[in-house]
Amino acid sequence: MTQQTSDTQVHVELTVEAPIDTAFDVFTTGMDSWWPREHHIGAGPLAEVVVEPRVGGRLLGREADGTECPWGRVLVWDRPGHFAFSWDISLDWKYQPDPALTSRVDVTFTPVDSTHTAVTLVHGDFGNHGEGWESMRDAVGSPGGWPGLADTYARAAAAAA
Repeated sequence: MTQQTSDTQVHVELTVEAPIDTAFDVFTTGMDSWWPREHHIGAGPLAEVVVEPRVGGRLLGREADGTECPWGRVLVWDRPGHFAFSWDISLDWKYQPDPALTSRVDVTFTPVDSTHTAVTLVHGDFGNHGEGWESMRDAVGSPGGWPGLADTYARAAAAAA
């Protein structure tokens, strides 16, 4: 895996031991299998991570009591090559419903061979979060952000292959 944080983007590249369809499905509708329970902006315990598989679909956490906590919207659903979503989380780690104040995550999937897929994640548009946006970039680019999640995702993709 390689990870790079520039002034305006967090960029993570890895190769997973899974065919492209599996790699895409585990990252998207299978996100619940690898998303850490402590990565949740809701008030209650996270029971499930949901990705609604269509443009305009929501990314949300469903809490143990059934409460839904949205945190993104599907912007691109082009299975199996490209998935993009908004990062509807404010600088104080709460739901941000205004699309003009959110960032964007693009994930592309490229077959390496029949059993391996190159995955590239680019989280950008941090400036949309407003003054102090660098704190969001630094948080998602830290070992506890996308780089650590990439490792967890890679293990889940390999297990599903």
